[in-house]
Parts: sequence; structure tokens; C-alpha cells
Amino acid sequence: MDNGVTRRRVLTLLGAGVATLGAAGVAEADVDTAGRCRRIPRQGIGMHLYTVRNILNADPLGTLKALADIGYKCVGVSSFNRPAAEIRDMCAETRLNPVILHVAHADITGNWAAKLADAKTIGVKWVVLSSFPTSMYTVEGMRLGVQQLNEAGAAARELGMGMLHHNHDNEFRVVDGIRLSDILFGETDPRLVDFELDLGWASKAGMDGRRLFADNPRRFPVLHVKDHDAAGAWTDVGSGVIDFGRIFEMAQRAGVRYWLVERDDQPAPLDTARNSFEHLAALRF
Repeated sequence: MDNGVTRRRVLTLLGAGVATLGAAGVAEADVDTAGRCRRIPRQGIGMHLYTVRNILNADPLGTLKALADIGYKCVGVSSFNRPAAEIRDMCAETRLNPVILHVAHADITGNWAAKLADAKTIGVKWVVLSSFPTSMYTVEGMRLGVQQLNEAGAAARELGMGMLHHNHDNEFRVVDGIRLSDILFGETDPRLVDFELDLGWASKAGMDGRRLFADNPRRFPVLHVKDHDAAGAWTDVGSGVIDFGRIFEMAQRAGVRYWLVERDDQPAPLDTARNSFEHLAALRF
């Protein structure tokens, strides 16, 4: 079998299907039996590059081209071991919009000006704190984190970018009778800090993304769309237990603009990319 020809044929068929979907748009979509007709805007379906990190760093331009061929329009930048200007140029060449850059806690507390300069060069809309150190997942630690996020967000805003925080499951722990996420959502300044909700980790923590959207309107411009099976193992979007259609019914209230696919393990990253894209492109909510 000629794998090259087979791959081109698959991508050609996928591209034709996606083109038809894009041309139809929401207004012309048939309403399904649940009364759903909304779809994710094509420009909003992206890939968080952590999902493809190994093949990305082995063949950065080839990997980005493969993602664009599948149909992705934007990316979240993470684990991309290239200078900022090269990342910008490769994204431009492949017509992938870099919407976020993940940063470490050490960046916002000790290297922030340099990291913001990288973010500005790449051209992202938001910088995203990927996580706090483990020792900070206490009530006192979260309150310190809120202060650090607000300060980092103020500096980002001066350069025309926003500041987001990305969750794992630790943010939803209850410590001394207080859920740590309540501190983050309630005490960060909404003029300076919003959130990239990781739906997979929130689900593992027993949280309902739909409820989080309802309780914190306009605070979630970016999502990590991540799925897991009944045993808690990561799987491709649409292959697990999370009801994304139900959650996305609240997307407008949440202020969602970008839906970025992510899978933390990467047994077959381009297969994950294709399977997850097909699910999101066809999803109605």
C-alpha cells in the first residue's frame, strides 16, 4: 500500500467534507432531534501543540502543515522548542493562528518581560499560566497566586494581550472548607485575568463545565477540549464520557472563542488530531 497516496486521499476527502460544512454554516444547518443547530465556528477549532509535542519538535513545519491539512485553523503554543520569531513565521506559512502561549509560574514571577516579548513576537492574544507549583495549592497559596496573576495580567494588558489561567484537577480541591477554584474565580480581577478551562481535568475533578460556565460568565475565552474514558484514561475527543454538546450549549454565556483540542498522552497524535477535529466539526449544540 502506498501510504503517501492513502494519506493524501484521506485528507482530500476530509477537506471536501469540511469545505461543505463550512459553506453550509450554522444558518443552513439542519436542526437535529435534540433541537440543536449551532456549530463551533471553523476559525475557533484549534490544536494545543502539547498534544503533538514529539513529532512537532522532530518536524515542526511538517507537523503544522499536517494540522492545517486536517482542518485546524488555530493553535495553542506549548512545548514548541523554537525561537519566537520562527514559531510566528511557521504559523504564518501554514495559516495557523497562534492564539495562546503557555508559560510557567517561574516566568510570571521572574522572567515576565522576556516572556511577554516572546508572546508579542508570536502574535498571541493571551498568555496562559499552565499551572502553579504543587506547594501553592492551599488557601494561602491560591491567594498569593491571585495576586501574581493580577500583576502579570496588568503587564500583559499594557502590551495588548490578556492573561489566562489553565487548570488541572488541583484547582478544584476543597481545602479548609474552601474550594480553591472559588478563590481563583472570585478574587482575580476580571479586567486582568480570565481562564482557559481544561474540560478533561475539570471532569476528572467531578466538576460540571456547564455549571462553571453558568457561574462565571464571560470568563472562559479559550477551552482545552479533552476527553477521558470511564476509567479516567485520556482518549480522543468524542470517544470518552464527556458530553461536550451539553456543555457547549453554555459557550456563549461563557464567552468561548476558541476550542483547542488536547490529549496529554500521545500514542498516535495525528490520529488524535483527525478524530477529534471530525467530532468537533460535526458537533451540534
